[in-house]
Amino acid sequence: MDLNIAAENYTEEQREEINEITERQYRKMLSEGKYKDLLIKFGQNGNYSVSNLLYLLAQNPNISIVKGMNEWERVGRHIKEGAQNMEIMAPTKVKYSVRATNADGSPQFDEDGVQIMRERERTEGFHPNYVFDLTDTQGEEYAPYKIGKITDTEKRIILDGVFNALSAKRYKYKFTNASKFAEGETYQIDRAERTVRLRKGMNNTTTVLTAIEAASRAICDNYKGKDFEGMTGKNAEKVESASRACILAAHFGLNTDSYNFDYMKDMTDEQASMFRENLSCICSGTKLVMDKISRSFYRDQQSRAEAAPIVPEDNLGWEPFRPASSHGSEMECA
Repeated sequence: MDLNIAAENYTEEQREEINEITERQYRKMLSEGKYKDLLIKFGQNGNYSVSNLLYLLAQNPNISIVKGMNEWERVGRHIKEGAQNMEIMAPTKVKYSVRATNADGSPQFDEDGVQIMRERERTEGFHPNYVFDLTDTQGEEYAPYKIGKITDTEKRIILDGVFNALSAKRYKYKFTNASKFAEGETYQIDRAERTVRLRKGMNNTTTVLTAIEAASRAICDNYKGKDFEGMTGKNAEKVESASRACILAAHFGLNTDSYNFDYMKDMTDEQASMFRENLSCICSGTKLVMDKISRSFYRDQQSRAEAAPIVPEDNLGWEPFRPASSHGSEMECA
């Protein structure tokens, strides 16, 4: 199959069939007590939506880390001969132009008096794209980024990613004196002010882990909106909190052994249907944070590469950091 040929959009019938496949896979994993497995797989493949992840798991329940051909090549690996690809749903993007305006709604003009136009992009349907599992590739060793003892540089990069994730939902963060927090409290979310407050004085590792957790929670809640029809209440919040933490731990190479979701297999059909919307918000929130942090690392990598002195190819002596999913991601998946 030539993977470079532009694919036609799915028909409504095809989209409906895929939705049924993903729903069956979701129910199957819940009933088999594999909800935690689903969270871990999502953490390891956070560049895909939960729908695409379920679609991938329906095709191959043993996936590890999945990327497109070009993405694998960017990290020094190539597809093995005879490897079996898997299908995902990718948005079909169409560019268009809009007239730029000032804050008062009046048109913006450049210095020559010409109306300024801004380029935008919208999704017009979805089409199939094809990806491969890590086990179907070979080449350089692939090691996703893991959080350990955070340096000042890593702290700056990660917080930049957190800032960008929050900004995408019109949130911000700021450090606040410890006296404003209850004992053991490390962050606060002010929804009215759309501000995440982080406790001052924490070490680098605690600071970035707190920022990641807080941003994921704020964005997850933001995705719910006023028309949210999922599960609510204290128990639902506890499951959401543990689910976010498990996803983020899997993504950043932290231990997930302490997470236990065995009770999820006892959900009724009605509860499972409702919680599907919670899961979508959980995954959307963590995905945005993981993606923005990865992009932040990518930008830093590119800046260092541009600033590095030119040396002979046989004496590079430097290996650029490769994030878990780079800014050059082939698509923003459905």
